[in-house]
Amino acid sequence: MWLAPSLAKNSRGGHLNPLSESILKTKQLSQLEAIDRNRRNRYIFAVAFVAAIGGFLFGFDLSLIGAANIYLKDQFHLTEEMLGFTSASAALGCVFGPFLGGWLSDKIGRERTMMLAALLLAAGAIMTAIAPDIFLFNAFRIVGGVGIGICSVASPLYIAEIAPAKMRGKLGLTYQLAIVVGSTAAPLAAYAILQVFPEATAWRWMFASQMAVIVLFIPFLFLIPPSPRWLADRGRFDDALDVLRKVHGDEVAADELDEIKASLSTETGGFRELIQPGIRYALLIGILLAFFNNWTGWSSMASYIPILFEMAGVAQRHIAILQFSFTYLAMALVTMASMWMIDRFGRRPLWIFASLLMAGITGVTGLVFAFQIKGAFLLLVIILCTVPHGLALGALPWLMMSEIFPNRIRAKAVAVTTTFLWLMIFSAAQFFPMLIGGSQRMIGSPAGAFWLFSLICLAAALFGWRMMPETKGRSLENIADSWRRH
Repeated sequence: MWLAPSLAKNSRGGHLNPLSESILKTKQLSQLEAIDRNRRNRYIFAVAFVAAIGGFLFGFDLSLIGAANIYLKDQFHLTEEMLGFTSASAALGCVFGPFLGGWLSDKIGRERTMMLAALLLAAGAIMTAIAPDIFLFNAFRIVGGVGIGICSVASPLYIAEIAPAKMRGKLGLTYQLAIVVGSTAAPLAAYAILQVFPEATAWRWMFASQMAVIVLFIPFLFLIPPSPRWLADRGRFDDALDVLRKVHGDEVAADELDEIKASLSTETGGFRELIQPGIRYALLIGILLAFFNNWTGWSSMASYIPILFEMAGVAQRHIAILQFSFTYLAMALVTMASMWMIDRFGRRPLWIFASLLMAGITGVTGLVFAFQIKGAFLLLVIILCTVPHGLALGALPWLMMSEIFPNRIRAKAVAVTTTFLWLMIFSAAQFFPMLIGGSQRMIGSPAGAFWLFSLICLAAALFGWRMMPETKGRSLENIADSWRRH
């Protein structure tokens, strides 16, 4: 409780002198400010957590195919090319989602767009679970993929726009962490389902299991506020200020709103702005981030880990699926470490280090397959492939694509780069079986595919050194303004 100056007493019963009273007041003010700051931080993390559930569904859905495609291959007698398309069909749907998600994010708001995405995911989950043939299965994988694609724009966009600059890296990585946690949960759920249901129908229950999360996601979305930058773009400045106060506190909120208003006054908000000098350079960086996110190794092989384990001699499929979950568990631990490092060391150093590390690991993985080394060492090198991806190559593109563009065109620009990202996910999943098959025919093992990834990783390191901006600790408006110099 506050002490009035006239009543403030020292420990011996006497009155405090004016200097002591001032120190006591300052200390009490600091304590109240700390309590208020902690309350705001809890609120920010809670809001980011809800938005990141979209990332969990993304990871869960796309990881399920890695657990299920062993059974789908037998169930529907899939060829090499058909297996590639079945594994990549959801990613094909994701290609169409970002532009719809970008338009909806601007039209109805980020959080309502996530609601629509969740409904599409629900339709995809139910219909793939009951699909009688591979045509309908792939069709509704595409429908669910559209939902993932929409969410992959709206969720990170929302998190980036509501997060304070000094916490944006950590909060932005909650989306990647949610993807990884979802990707870890999927094979664990698949393993549990295989203990209960026969193999002939277990894969159907795998896809139906997504509903357990979707039915929780939608109600939570009603509890989070609209993006303050979306509200400001709609001229709802009082509402935007209310949200900013919850995030920044009263003093900083007004300054933040003034910065947002100044940024909006210099932007047209049309697609033509994306090809203006400076912004088109930012767009190129976003596209390259999307490419390296998927062609540096892990994203290509992720849907095929159980099959790779089978090729290396793991006889029991449920054991291959369980080992699959270990790889994502390792990535989850690395991603949590990355959340601690991202706002301390910056984006560029982590990216360059991770690129060089992945170049070395995929090179060693190629040697493991070339010399037909099996057992625990094979599992180890596959797990090691998750480390650079979780550290930077998987996480930073999602974060930075939502950071680098001006406010009024952010949704449109993120839609373009995310669409390209999903094209890369589709191409990586589609062509990986062919890369493996081609390498086996040429050199007798899958090693060539991993050595190709090593070369791409070296190019990623060069990109990080020469082109990639550092966005650590900068406001979104400051980042956007820097493109005027290009």
